[in-house]
Amino acid sequence: MEQELPEVTKVIVEVFLDFSEESDKALKTLLTVAEELLDQHIWVDVIPHHVWFSDPLEAEAMDLPRIVINGKIRFIGRAPEKNEVKSAIMERIGVPAVKSEDVELESIRFFDGGFKEVAFVST
Repeated sequence: MEQELPEVTKVIVEVFLDFSEESDKALKTLLTVAEELLDQHIWVDVIPHHVWFSDPLEAEAMDLPRIVINGKIRFIGRAPEKNEVKSAIMERIGVPAVKSEDVELESIRFFDGGFKEVAFVST
């Protein structure tokens, strides 16, 4: 008798990095989230792209790190927190995001370009 394996959802996360601490933090956060989501049968491919610049002004204009989830830009110029990354991935694959334990949020909606709308609930 064959056991039926659970269906695995695949997500591609591309991260464009320079050699700053912020980019390093973003990559570490993405790898941690990818490992945690395996328990929920979500396979996250994290693809780092290191960007080299010869002109410092060019580096500032690029605003790195830049994180793209399944083809949509979600974060620009900063390393997101773990709960932000999880919420963005869950929304991108159509699964309701789990609310954060330390901050109660009524709703989180991520839009193209990494901007978000948050409504706080006071208790």
